[in-house]
Amino acid sequence: MKSQLNILQGIMEKQFIPYIQPVVDAETERLIGGEVLMRWRKSDKEILTPEKFLQEAECAGLIIRMTCDLLEDIMDKMLPLFINKKIRYKFHIAININPGLLNNSDFISKCIN
Repeated sequence: MKSQLNILQGIMEKQFIPYIQPVVDAETERLIGGEVLMRWRKSDKEILTPEKFLQEAECAGLIIRMTCDLLEDIMDKMLPLFINKKIRYKFHIAININPGLLNNSDFISKCIN
């Protein structure tokens, strides 16, 4: 229960952040995209990987909110790069999503909005 409250506090304080792992074309050595990875940057600056919090977040029913927040955060960070033409070529972003969320109408609705 305490860890669920810690996760909820982390959500409220926007401690769950995207890390973008570069994807490089092996043939051209050109950056062609990135894979978004969720990390938890706690208030003490410790950074946790998903295996430390994901199962607890899923059990607490917080994963939809966390995933939506992550998608929104990455859009806020990436969209200006495309608008300002800092990225001028085909570029893709990948994010791992719990397969159960793809059948969840609440998640789909939040993504569309």
